[in-house]
Amino acid sequence: MLPLLTSLLVMPVRGEDLTELSLEELLDVEVTSVGKKSQALADAAAAVFVIGAEDIRRSGATALPELLRMVPGLQVSRLDANKWAVSARGFNGRFANKLLVLIDGRTLYTPSFSGVYWEQHNPLLEDIERIEVIRGPGATLWGANAVNGVINIITRSAENTLGGLASLGAGSEQRAMAALRYGAEVAPDTFARLYAKYQDHDALITLDGDGGRDDWDSGQGGFRVDSRFADGNRLTVQGDLYRSNLRQQLNVPAPEVLPERYVAVDDRLQASGANFLARWERALSVSSQVSLQLYYDHVERDEYYVSQRHDILDVEFQHRVMLGARHDLVWGLGYRHVADDFSGGVLVDLDPDAESRELWNGFLQDEIDLVPGRLHLTLGSKFEHNDYTGFELQPNIRLLWHATDRSSVWGSVSRAVRTPSRAERSAEVWARVIESGLPGSWPQSLVFATAGDDDFVSESLIAYELGWRLAPSSRLNLDLTLFYNDYDDLRSSGDGVVQSGADGDALYFSLPFDNQASGSGYGVELAAEWQLREWWRLALAYGYLEVELEVPESSLDRSNETLARADPRQQFSLRSLMNPREDVDLDLWLRYVDSSYPPFDIGRFSDSRIPAYWELDVRLAWRPRAGLELALVGQNLLSLAHPEGYPEAFAALPLEVQRGVYASVRLEF
Repeated sequence: MLPLLTSLLVMPVRGEDLTELSLEELLDVEVTSVGKKSQALADAAAAVFVIGAEDIRRSGATALPELLRMVPGLQVSRLDANKWAVSARGFNGRFANKLLVLIDGRTLYTPSFSGVYWEQHNPLLEDIERIEVIRGPGATLWGANAVNGVINIITRSAENTLGGLASLGAGSEQRAMAALRYGAEVAPDTFARLYAKYQDHDALITLDGDGGRDDWDSGQGGFRVDSRFADGNRLTVQGDLYRSNLRQQLNVPAPEVLPERYVAVDDRLQASGANFLARWERALSVSSQVSLQLYYDHVERDEYYVSQRHDILDVEFQHRVMLGARHDLVWGLGYRHVADDFSGGVLVDLDPDAESRELWNGFLQDEIDLVPGRLHLTLGSKFEHNDYTGFELQPNIRLLWHATDRSSVWGSVSRAVRTPSRAERSAEVWARVIESGLPGSWPQSLVFATAGDDDFVSESLIAYELGWRLAPSSRLNLDLTLFYNDYDDLRSSGDGVVQSGADGDALYFSLPFDNQASGSGYGVELAAEWQLREWWRLALAYGYLEVELEVPESSLDRSNETLARADPRQQFSLRSLMNPREDVDLDLWLRYVDSSYPPFDIGRFSDSRIPAYWELDVRLAWRPRAGLELALVGQNLLSLAHPEGYPEAFAALPLEVQRGVYASVRLEF
């Protein structure tokens, strides 16, 4: 199958309304994440996939990570009922640290642990205009940590959400869903909306048939105001407020407990936060525009092993200008202030408890029209200074050739870095207990902790990409990407040193982080759209991934090595979107995920593999009149993952592949 797929290679296109846009029009869908400017997807020299509003509605998804399963090159795993692991091109885990995620330009990346708490971000899906996913480095424009990819979630203008929307739903796993939104023109050319939503999810079932004790509920609300002024100015002000109650099961190191050396903790954590964003845009002329964005983000999270609070203030200025007939220049400056505070907790200790950090950055990118309408060269770089590693340089070069009106080829070479997190510089996390094997009265347990190190530097990547887009007919388009990633200075753990002497039956070791690992990753990503009939469309996504790492033999933690082997080698998605009648949707979504290792903490100490599995989602919707939709969604109805294939070690863990059905009603008024 792979040789056939590699002969087609490409990257996808998603329309705003699959029932109304032709495949040729899909290539003209505008994206903004590649060049921080509006451009046709066909003109983007990057591996971009766009999930449009119609895709979101017809997916049947109730959470952001579920939507991302349709993107080739992304790894999406459900850890329990309320937690997700999402990465691009490998290294998936609870805190996948090489993927940058944003909502309207506000980063969701957690600076203290390098990752995304997906359960804390639950926007109203009906308000999302599109999700732009860049696989591959986006560091030149977006900065450090946009190493293997960027996910930019763009919400709709308040001008496009006038009137009311109410939705209700309930089901076997999704016990309750409710959302309410209302938008209006509050002044001439000024539009506003308010929204609120609530979700209550049941616990997943474990392999041994018991409840996973990981049920959760969350509530979120917010507003957005968009204004247009006669002098060409535009102003957007928006904000959100949320609170979640989550249940989770933890295995806490306890060397005195024999023979398990772990104790189970039934933890109930709370997460809450608020954010505010303001963005001003002005057209200076037909060839020059400026924008200024400011946001503040406050997050609190209280759980058994640590309590944490973060406050982020971010300011960004950007200017786009056309220089002559051939140069399209974008440049900008930015500043970010991060303040955190850690207290309480059992397993995590940071020194100092509270810390403030600053980040200064600038970027410059020029798109040069070498042959008008045919050949484009993009040169640019990000320049950053952070308090941990100082100055970082992240350049890229991209070339796009429109071979014909229906095909284009692009290639790129990019450098990106992942700067150290707070944990990697100053945290100590007690996480592992093993039998010492020592005789007699010697300590019978060895207790290990990962430890931050002031000498830990940025991980780096040099990425090589080659892409091809082809629309051989008005009913078929293909998008193919080949990539090779060369990683250096990856995180590893050095030799264990005795942190404290023998305590009864235990000896305590500290494993400082270092940058002794390196490696490579390569793969193929394919997306295709085929309009079989006016009322029937197929959307295919395929990804093949290999990651090879070299980790020092002395490293006992080997977290990067484990995250690399956690990723499935092959993934496949096929969506069938049908409208047998104008008022009826019938949508099928078939997925295949290759065997992998578990991308959660236990996976760091286990050689047990999760077997490959298939999933089938079905959605049936009926619109008896304008503005009213009734839907029935079955998730994982065909779950071809044999329970006997799971190792005994997973018997008490919630399983990702579980059947669920929910019904919903949505009314627009």
